[in-house]
Amino acid sequence: MAGRPTLEVTKRIAEYITTTNLEDFPPDAVEAAKGAIVDCIGCALAGSVEPLADVLSVYVKSIGGNPTASVIGRGFKTSTPEAALINGAMGHALDYDDITRAMKGHPSVVLLPAALALAEEEGATGRDLLLAYMVGFEVACSVGDSVSPAYYDDLGWHPTGPLGALGAAAAACSILKLDQNLTTMAISLAASQAAGLRQNFGTMTKPYHAGASCRAGVTSAKLVKAGFTASEDAIEGRFGFLRAFSGGSGYDENHIMETLGKQCYLVESGVEIKKYPCCGSAHLALDAAYRLLERETITADQIESIQVSVDFDPPRSLIHARPTEALEGKFSMQYCLAAAILDQKVGLDSFTDDLVQRPEAQTLIPKVEMRRIAGYEGRPSWVEAYNEVEVHMTDGRVLTERADRITKGALRGVSMEEIQSKFQDTASRALSASASNELMEILDKLENTGELGRMTNLLRGEG
Repeated sequence: MAGRPTLEVTKRIAEYITTTNLEDFPPDAVEAAKGAIVDCIGCALAGSVEPLADVLSVYVKSIGGNPTASVIGRGFKTSTPEAALINGAMGHALDYDDITRAMKGHPSVVLLPAALALAEEEGATGRDLLLAYMVGFEVACSVGDSVSPAYYDDLGWHPTGPLGALGAAAAACSILKLDQNLTTMAISLAASQAAGLRQNFGTMTKPYHAGASCRAGVTSAKLVKAGFTASEDAIEGRFGFLRAFSGGSGYDENHIMETLGKQCYLVESGVEIKKYPCCGSAHLALDAAYRLLERETITADQIESIQVSVDFDPPRSLIHARPTEALEGKFSMQYCLAAAILDQKVGLDSFTDDLVQRPEAQTLIPKVEMRRIAGYEGRPSWVEAYNEVEVHMTDGRVLTERADRITKGALRGVSMEEIQSKFQDTASRALSASASNELMEILDKLENTGELGRMTNLLRGEG
């Protein structure tokens, strides 16, 4: 367990990053990574028209810098670290981007923007980009699988932020092809920039966590390449990442040594592509609600109460029981279920201030109560594999449905065809149909694509 200084975990992470090739991954992992990249780019394009993107665009333009990397959907370039920042934040702005169990957070939005910005600056290939994404995924998941459960449940950290900084640094080092010593220090430097608090959920700061992680990874790799120094044990050290983010105990640095490069998290933890643009903690309950609505006609005035049994101790990520704004609604089980019942869908247009504030929703919201699945109260999150929704009707009926989490396969929840369909919807918020189609063709053959100039031109919105 904790406190074994003989382990050289940070160096092992660097060794993995610098020695892994695309051929080391099974084909289904490669396909899952490609699907996740498509999905992430679509989410960033949709996020590029959000208010968050306006604020960040004004900010990065005001500070200037060498325009080396494209800002997705915004028609301009900025410095590579700032492009990583804004693209990462836009990719997470709608909370429509993927999640993975081992990280208990959002992998693609902290990996792709960092790798893509550097790939554009360095003239890297599609194959380089794909490999950087994949090694970053494995690093973030391996460390995430080794921290204490308190990291996720009790201490207030947003997993995407701290783990994202490490994953982004891994991806950045891969693109820059840094040697093992420099990569070790880049991981350590990124560890000192790791942050993100769940208390900020429901505001622009949550997606900023993803963007800041991307910028931290890029900055760390570029700085050590230029001669900056850091320790070589910031993950496992006495005052390092694992101990700090675990609250001092309950972590296992041995697990990183035993898993990294020896199992494939892209297959075993998988990538869960979101069907709804809201917090992933609400998705299983939404799946169950949709199944109920498929077989029953339910109107809001017929509902006495709704009981939702969930696989975490509420509220965890769903911290807004009485939302009054659009962003709060994304982190509210109460609003998400209300929208599903009132509108028969939860989509990109479901989260506006007007819809959250409408009287019908505000009447239904207090009727929704979350509780932990009986017998699991106080236990670590993500230990059960289902959510259950009970709708208590005014006529005395109780309508019940459950939805089970998919636990097998590299690409979970959707097919590649469904990812492409979602991409056409999200990308249409910023690009023409012809630009979206051309971009999709490039992404489909990513591992065989040379320099990414045409792709980044399209992403920038100059197709």
